[in-house]
Amino acid sequence: MQTDPDIQIMLRCRDGDEEAFRILFVRHKKKVINFCYRFCSDRSVAEDLAQEVFLRIYRAAPKYKPTAGFRTWLFTIATNVCLNETRRRRKQAGTISLDAPIDIGKGEIQPDIEDPERLPDDQILDREQEVHLQSALSELPDRQRAALLLRITHDFSYSEIAGQLGCSENTVKTLIHRGRMGLSDKLMPYFKGRQ
Repeated sequence: MQTDPDIQIMLRCRDGDEEAFRILFVRHKKKVINFCYRFCSDRSVAEDLAQEVFLRIYRAAPKYKPTAGFRTWLFTIATNVCLNETRRRRKQAGTISLDAPIDIGKGEIQPDIEDPERLPDDQILDREQEVHLQSALSELPDRQRAALLLRITHDFSYSEIAGQLGCSENTVKTLIHRGRMGLSDKLMPYFKGRQ
């Protein structure tokens, strides 16, 4: 764990090195924004949430102890910020059910990286599929969505996800399985219609 270069940079940040924090921010901001976006489906909210994540990291820097990999710690904070935001939104909407789907809003889906070699028709199809996937993801319960995103988009292990969500590895496996089944059920009509 001590060989993780991000931990070394975070330790410099803990010791008051402002440049070290800037390095971590530049290195991880896109991943955090994309994670938050996939969680809340609104680009401006995702940017605000990512800003909150990095603000929490900055504030926690003086007390930082490398007990886990930096990415694990970073995405634990990001997951908690996203879960808090969905709870806050539900509370404002008059419901506090943790299993209710969130509103995906009217934000336009922006792919992470456009491939200039792809034909415009393929790019349109990819965007359409991304819209359907994002919609299906937003309908999953929060913890299932968080576990799936951490596993699929950031390749965290079950034990790392368990630590991030504060549950057992078996619970993580169940969350991921149920999330995949839920996505499959929600996306089946779309893909059957494409054949």
